[in-house]
Amino acid sequence: MSKYTVQDIFQTYGDEYIKHHNLSKEEWKVFNAIRNCGTPSLGYHICTCDECGEEYFSFNSCRNRHCPMCQNYAREKWIQKEASYLLDCRYFHIITTVPYELNEILLFNQKICYNILFKATSESILELANDTKWLGAKVGITSILHTWGQTMEFHPHIHSIVTGGGLKNNLWISCDKDYLFKIQVLGSLFKGKFLFYLKHNHSDLVLNDNLKDIKSFNKFLEPLYGKTWITYIEPPKGKKENVIEYVGRYSFRVAISNDRIKNIDNGLVTFEYKDYKDNSKIKEMTITAEEFIRRFLLHVLPNHFTKIKHYGILANRNKKNNIKFCRFLIFKIITNNFISTITRELHVFKCEKCGSTNFTYSFKYNVYRSCFN
Repeated sequence: MSKYTVQDIFQTYGDEYIKHHNLSKEEWKVFNAIRNCGTPSLGYHICTCDECGEEYFSFNSCRNRHCPMCQNYAREKWIQKEASYLLDCRYFHIITTVPYELNEILLFNQKICYNILFKATSESILELANDTKWLGAKVGITSILHTWGQTMEFHPHIHSIVTGGGLKNNLWISCDKDYLFKIQVLGSLFKGKFLFYLKHNHSDLVLNDNLKDIKSFNKFLEPLYGKTWITYIEPPKGKKENVIEYVGRYSFRVAISNDRIKNIDNGLVTFEYKDYKDNSKIKEMTITAEEFIRRFLLHVLPNHFTKIKHYGILANRNKKNNIKFCRFLIFKIITNNFISTITRELHVFKCEKCGSTNFTYSFKYNVYRSCFN
């Protein structure tokens, strides 16, 4: 268990922070949820064993998707569900990101711009994969939005896990190369699509006075067409069964995990980060607690915004039927061993007295449930 947590920082320095900063409705929700998670403020619940009547008392957790303490169980449940859709094929990891010049626009127009980021990414991958020059088939994509870098600065990007094969004319087409398509081609197509959709939504964007005019906005974007946008493609390492674990780690990450926090004394917070510019060396950074909280809250997502989306043969509408058909075509179906392993890894609460796992739960809440997400 970590010595220091994000909750400790919020509890110790949060009151001072809110004196000098105006929080949005979403930020208030996350701020209060993390500060009160697992404390008497959120009330408690009593588990009563159905077999012997033994009672167990616990404080309620916040269950907020931004809380570092509430992600493990949600991640394992998601992995258990998604494992049932695993195909016996290769999977590729693709990262798409936008240049820093657009950060301010994305930060003040999160819902619109994050949707554009998802749309440009998925369309680019599907279009290239369907091109006979590359794979020539319809692939499956699971995309996850991240908005942070290692030092918690604002850095929106998409992690996509893509099937190394797809459907074409009722046939399964496998990728027999170490890449689906060239990085440069993906980067160029993604850039064009993102900027096109950004221009298309100009009238709906919150912009500073210099960019409200469409001509000024287009002039601002013009240099970005000549810039190389960073994209990355790699096949996930290890067994095919590890793909879901791999995706799960990305899906339920928050801006910083508790185990990276090393010290929180004297109004300063020290945490570890990986410096990708220096051969991924692990280094430490010290910033003020005020700056730490500010950076953390940068990554609060718009209310009800979905940060994990599926496309292609994994699109939710026909997902189950597509998976069955793909497995039939591939002639290989993943056994239940992997799913069983995940199930055993889930924490199952047992009665210490009789060993039963059947309980009746009684909840008492002390605060309004709006802090839950």
